[in-house]
Amino acid sequence: MSLGATPPIKDAGRAGPTAKGLRDLRRVSMPGWLVAVEGPSGAGKTSAVHALARRTGRPMLAEAVDRIRPVPRLTWSSDAELLRLESRLLAEDAARYREGRRLARSGATVLADTGFLGPLTYTAGLIREHLAPPELLGALLRTAAEWAREGRWGLPDAVLYVRTSDATRHRRATADPAGHPPSLQLRHQRVAAVEFELYRTVVRPTLGPRLRFVSGEGTVEEVVPRLDRALSRTRSVAGRRPSSGTLLGALARSEGVS
Repeated sequence: MSLGATPPIKDAGRAGPTAKGLRDLRRVSMPGWLVAVEGPSGAGKTSAVHALARRTGRPMLAEAVDRIRPVPRLTWSSDAELLRLESRLLAEDAARYREGRRLARSGATVLADTGFLGPLTYTAGLIREHLAPPELLGALLRTAAEWAREGRWGLPDAVLYVRTSDATRHRRATADPAGHPPSLQLRHQRVAAVEFELYRTVVRPTLGPRLRFVSGEGTVEEVVPRLDRALSRTRSVAGRRPSSGTLLGALARSEGVS
C-alpha cells in the first residue's frame, strides 16, 4: 500500500498514443478488459503501470490509497480503527472497480494499479502475523460479498502479479522513503509473504489462466514489455471470468472464516 512517489498522471486519463500504442490497442482492447497489476509494496508496480499507460495510451486507475483525501494514515491504535481504515480502502476499491468497468464497456483496456482484493488479502496477512483479530476479515468479506451481489465491487478480467526478490523490494523502498515509510517496511514485508501465498494457493486456482506472475526485476523499461506480453497472452487464453463469490468463498475457507 505504497503512497507512491512516482509523479501521478491523471487518474483514468489517456496519455498521447504512439503508433505502437495504437497497434497494441487494436490488438487487445476490443472488447473492454479490466486488468489489475498486483504485487507487494516496493515491487515497482506503480511505476510500471504509469509507464505502460503512457506507452500504450491505455487508461489507468490509481491505487485506492492514492485517491483518498485526506490521505489516510496506514497505522492504527485499535482494532476498530483498523477496521475503519480497511473498510474505507475497500469502499474506494469498489469505486475504482465501477469506474474501471465503465471504461471497459467503452472498449478500453483499463490498467488498475493494484486490483480490488487488497484490503481483504492485507487483512488476512495481518491476522496470520498476529497483528489483527480474525473477526476483522469476516466483516470485510461480508461487505465485499454484499457489494458483489449488488454489482458495486468485483474481480478484474485479469491479474498480472509483479514478482520481485526481497532484496529488490527493500532497495526500492529504501530509495523512496516518502512512498514507503521506513516505519512500515517490516510490516509490509511480513504481510507480503502471506499475500503471495494467498495469490498462489487461493487466487490462482480460482482465476486460472487469468492470473499471471511477471518478473519485476530490472528497470521499468524492462518490466513494461513483460507486462504487455503477459496481458496479451492472458487475453488469448482466458476462459469465463469466475464469479466474485467463488473467490470470496475460497478466501474465507482458506482463512477459516465462517
